[in-house]
Amino acid sequence: MFGYWLAAVRRLAVAALVVVLVIGGAAVALLVADSPGWTEAMWQGVAIGGGWGVVFVCLIATSSTVQAGRATRRYGLVLDERAAVVPAVGRVEVPIRPGTTPYQVTETVLHALEGMPAPRVGEIVEFTHGRLTVRYDGPGDIAVALRVTLTTDGDLATVEMTAGPVGARKKLDGGASWSVLSAVEPAVREALLAEAGV
Repeated sequence: MFGYWLAAVRRLAVAALVVVLVIGGAAVALLVADSPGWTEAMWQGVAIGGGWGVVFVCLIATSSTVQAGRATRRYGLVLDERAAVVPAVGRVEVPIRPGTTPYQVTETVLHALEGMPAPRVGEIVEFTHGRLTVRYDGPGDIAVALRVTLTTDGDLATVEMTAGPVGARKKLDGGASWSVLSAVEPAVREALLAEAGV
């Protein structure tokens, strides 16, 4: 969990800097009127802004760590610092029978995803020749979109998966995207290997 917390803190660094600058700048502006000099007001403003920046980062990172812990336990996973990266990206390469089309591989992947007890597919957004997008009502209140791109080259299929929160871009999603991706990746690999008879 501590690895995830540190990764969350790193991802929040820019937001924390903005908090430090805004609150510190406002504090300097207020203190200049009451302070005998700029230097003292600047140091006090930096201290106030820095304190609020640390509080901001600690609260958000801790809250996200608790959410990520719940999300990973829900799918029987162990929390990893990679869960702090949004979107989560995975790649699976498996052998296939010669002549298998991307559409057939896409269909196999969709059946594998729909057959999983958890996470459950909420909606199929796109299903075409070599492309698949499904939506999950992810852990907590975060909906996760899983975008799958499939290519075939002779007797090899490459499946690239990207999981990310639906809607607004987020720096952290409480491990929801990584949890969904990590839960479905082995099922996709096994389904494709079974289809190929390996």
